[in-house]
Amino acid sequence: MRILIAEDDKGVLESYKRILESRNHQVWTAGDGEICIQVYRQELDKLRNSGTKSQPFNVVILDYKMPKKNGLETAIEVFKLIPDQRIIFASVYTKDIILSSTMKLKHDIEILQKPFSFDVLIDMIEDKEVFEQLESFGINISDLKDRILSHRQLTKLLEDLVKVETKYFKL
Repeated sequence: MRILIAEDDKGVLESYKRILESRNHQVWTAGDGEICIQVYRQELDKLRNSGTKSQPFNVVILDYKMPKKNGLETAIEVFKLIPDQRIIFASVYTKDIILSSTMKLKHDIEILQKPFSFDVLIDMIEDKEVFEQLESFGINISDLKDRILSHRQLTKLLEDLVKVETKYFKL
């Protein structure tokens, strides 16, 4: 996966980068929101210049409080460029605070409240819970992992399966 992380704590940023690269992900980093947007635009321009119409990153991880542009301001800019970009906020702020301030985004976001283990970060990025739920429906996960499916496509598939189960299999 291609992952962009914006985090102003250099030690935390390097830890995220190291653990994700050890799992064979490509990682770009930024120490603040402005640099994050610059990196995002550069990678988006590279894709557009090559004729590719996909997202530059599978996921963007944002700290909520950063210098120059905070996570919310950064997310707004990213969503202007790619409205369905997957964004995860990783912050010490409570989920309620982040959710209330991100309501104006009108986009889906995910939240990890610090502190969290690297396993929790990896599981969220790699959609472990979604794959486990799909597997509970009898879906062959290895078939899905061979395809390039976005997080949004995976969660939509899961939502559709839940609707079918609710409609036809619940008593």
